[in-house]
Amino acid sequence: MAKEVERKFLVKGDAWRALAEGTAYRQGYLNSAKERTVRIRTADDKAYLTIKGLTVGATRAEYEYEIPFEDGQAVLDTLAEKPLIEKRRYRIPADGLTWEIDEFLGDNAGLIVAELELRSEDQAFARPAWLGDEVTGDPRYYNANLVRNPFARWRSLATPRSDSKVAASDAAGMYSGSDVFAGNAAISVAEAEKIVPRAEFRVFGHGIIDIVQERMWEAGAVLWKIRKMPAETYVLSARSDAAIVKVREGLLDVKARVGETPEGFEIFQPRGKFPFPVKRSDLGTVLSHLGVEMGGGRESCTLEEFEEMVRRHPDLLPVTVEKKRYGFSVNGIICEYARVWFNGALLESASSESEYHDGLRSTVAALGLNGMPNTSYLKAAKRVVGMT
Repeated sequence: MAKEVERKFLVKGDAWRALAEGTAYRQGYLNSAKERTVRIRTADDKAYLTIKGLTVGATRAEYEYEIPFEDGQAVLDTLAEKPLIEKRRYRIPADGLTWEIDEFLGDNAGLIVAELELRSEDQAFARPAWLGDEVTGDPRYYNANLVRNPFARWRSLATPRSDSKVAASDAAGMYSGSDVFAGNAAISVAEAEKIVPRAEFRVFGHGIIDIVQERMWEAGAVLWKIRKMPAETYVLSARSDAAIVKVREGLLDVKARVGETPEGFEIFQPRGKFPFPVKRSDLGTVLSHLGVEMGGGRESCTLEEFEEMVRRHPDLLPVTVEKKRYGFSVNGIICEYARVWFNGALLESASSESEYHDGLRSTVAALGLNGMPNTSYLKAAKRVVGMT
């Protein structure tokens, strides 16, 4: 059986354009189920039938056959799902490997992705200067999902700037990783404002994992990674439920609740991830979401000073949260189930999140979570420690 091991990345800048000539591609899908995709592709005057299996990590089964060009065109025009994927592909040799850069057109214009086929998932390779964030395993970047949820829709949901349009590269960066397994990098207030708010549905309790595991395969789940998260400190406030504030890996992270859908899905938007020592202005932003004020005249606040301030404040309470998270997706919607410890007390959790509310609603139903109370980490932590 043929195996494909492929890593996928976003592309930044234009330096790569001088390294290769592009080839025009058209492709469409006859079947785009998660367990298998059946695709027709034309490239210049050739056409191919390709069958791919379920992606696990960066690996999946792949079979490809050349077919008559006229047949390929006819199938794309009359039988394939619409819209078709249109793009230009650039092949750039480097260190015995070949980077394939896809510049998408049509409904996906503005999205540029680099792919690298490897012999094994742990094979080492050099990173070109134009290589951006890795999106291997992020289902939004699968070509089959770009048919159902084109890149143009992503950008239409982006928060506009007052001074200019959001650049395509910025919009791509918004989707470079989900909160489920995103890297823990600093994000300024200005950068956070460009991130598209996502609606979230989350439940806590016992026996939840069994429900999700029973239903996820019927729903066509695509597996991501299992990750044991580093311990986090959530800061609870008796004065406010406006934001989730936590400390993880040396960053002060705030995510504000900005609304909810008619179904009661809570909508959150990042407000920043600030490295310690946190500047006075940034700390004031975080504390305002907790409904408290900053005392003293300090210009910055170290991690130790922040922890001490939280412990001493009569309306704030720190809670240690540990998580083991099992990520997957259903029809491009980010999902997970998890084991979560609040100050050592174990609960199970399951969640889905997306800016695409219709897809989120159907995914929650497919996972058997309809009718369960939507409970954020903030609400669950407050319930566990009696701050309700």
